[in-house]
Amino acid sequence: MIELVKKDLKLFFVNKQDMLLTFALPIIFITLFNFVFGNMGNSGENDVGGLVHVVAGMSVMMLLFSVAGIGGSLIDEKQEGMLKKLLCAPIPPNNILYGKMVYAIIISIAQLIIMFVYAWLAFGLDIMHHLPSLALMILATAYACSGFGIVLASFAKTRQQVQGFSTIIVMVMSAVGGSMIPIFVMPELMQKIAVFTVNYWGIQGFYDIFMKSLPLTDITFLFKVFVLIGIGTLLNLIALLMFKKNILKIV
Repeated sequence: MIELVKKDLKLFFVNKQDMLLTFALPIIFITLFNFVFGNMGNSGENDVGGLVHVVAGMSVMMLLFSVAGIGGSLIDEKQEGMLKKLLCAPIPPNNILYGKMVYAIIISIAQLIIMFVYAWLAFGLDIMHHLPSLALMILATAYACSGFGIVLASFAKTRQQVQGFSTIIVMVMSAVGGSMIPIFVMPELMQKIAVFTVNYWGIQGFYDIFMKSLPLTDITFLFKVFVLIGIGTLLNLIALLMFKKNILKIV
């Protein structure tokens, strides 16, 4: 499995387009949206709230797009015959999927770290006083999103279908879950629907860190972490079941 992860990481870092889409594009979006909502250069509480919303909201949304692309790579390997070759190799079939999951988590963690470090360097977001809580929330959010792309790939037959499904689903979840518009300005019905999205729990977790300054041991903060872990576990279990079903079709 480790070799499969190394292979995927090597292919990722030599692909300039994937690097730009994963790391540069989110930074561009954060910068543009912060000009609109964050009032860069000010230090008032409202300005900090705007900055946190932009960074957290864009981070989760762009992360979902990134893991959807990783799911699309699984479809590519299937169509190119690479998946069938891996199934003939002396490794457990499930390790192929586990390798993709670990790869997705690593890329997700890297993407979130880069975005928050950028917000710290460019806009003065105070991450140094919240490192333990931020690290835990990044891990939980990355895990929650990691299975999303693979679940999509399990239901799709082509990369185009993965891209189409992911665009619709991610945009809807981002709109409802608070990535685009803060939850508190939404109608009450939309706020209730928002709790069914990974965006909501990730964003609210980052709010707890930067706006409420909740400690790592606070039960409110930990509850959001556990919800994200639960979402990630559910998605990965679904991905595993669907992947087994697809293996039977290939073999």
